[in-house]
Amino acid sequence: MFPLPDDRKKYIEKHASKFSKIMKHALNIKHEEVLLISDYGNDENNIATLLGYGYHHAALKKGFKTNVVFQDVKKGFMHADPHVIKTLYGLPQNSVIIVTASNKIGRIGDVKSFRTFCKEKGHRFISATGLGDIKSIDFDLFMDAMSVNYSRMKKKGIAIKRLWDKAKEITVKTDAGTDITFDVENVDALLNDGEYHNPGTGGNMPAGEVYIAPHTASGIIVVDGSIKTESGAVLIDESLKLFVEQGRIVRMEGKYADLLEHTFEKYESRAKYPERVRMVSELGIGINPHAVLIGSTIMDEKVEGTAHVGIGSNYWFGGKIKTIYHGDQVFKNPRFYVDGKKMEM
Repeated sequence: MFPLPDDRKKYIEKHASKFSKIMKHALNIKHEEVLLISDYGNDENNIATLLGYGYHHAALKKGFKTNVVFQDVKKGFMHADPHVIKTLYGLPQNSVIIVTASNKIGRIGDVKSFRTFCKEKGHRFISATGLGDIKSIDFDLFMDAMSVNYSRMKKKGIAIKRLWDKAKEITVKTDAGTDITFDVENVDALLNDGEYHNPGTGGNMPAGEVYIAPHTASGIIVVDGSIKTESGAVLIDESLKLFVEQGRIVRMEGKYADLLEHTFEKYESRAKYPERVRMVSELGIGINPHAVLIGSTIMDEKVEGTAHVGIGSNYWFGGKIKTIYHGDQVFKNPRFYVDGKKMEM
């Protein structure tokens, strides 16, 4: 069923207890049906398949009623394969879905996103997407990031969320030159602590970030971690400066400016409202002590000691910007000031 050699299967089976703990913490599965959706990846970047096999093996060992479906690698604007959509619509209400995808799962039907579908059907889910950025040799790093002290991480996240919920503005600075202020008055922050126990809820794994959808922002962001491009995330070896005015990226400087410009232009050419693609849509802070920068957004944005700014859509987490692009740009060693007072972390 899984296109993996036997030696890889045996290696991954050694992590069965970790996968079981992740599923127990994140989803608290009882008697629900479990559907696993994965894809084939490629020879060097098949971590989606590796993780999929790990979840599937652990679920079977726990005696869960489990089904697995594979599809080709999807981009965000594509639809999931017909047999995947058919299987999703055949699930009983309030089931559990686990997604491990090299890029995206794809759209479900004509208009529905996967998140909207799960919310309407009461399905709980965890997802790991964009895994095509990760080399298969980084499998252990990915498992480490999911094997954290969730209670301790949640406690830290709640403390930050409480501060941000009350804030009127948040300023972020770094020694590298970041100095940007976000208007967040009357906006609630969100905490990704890896717990999805209520019907219709879900999120990505590894977990570990607090994030917020600002009204607007102005200043300079000096990105020195990773950037999200049209072809995936990229670890950068030279800083990239983003100049933000009234919530929009107006200029970029640095070695990687052309790469991000190409990304913006590509999405603008397909977007119904191209003026939204360069809008600053998110401020986030990583709180996962086991995550490391590897050039994959799903991991990089969770790294403790980093911050990230999302560009593009924020509609699905409470913002007002709806477009076809969302890219997180990650930078190191941030200092946060909430309404002028330094936030101690």
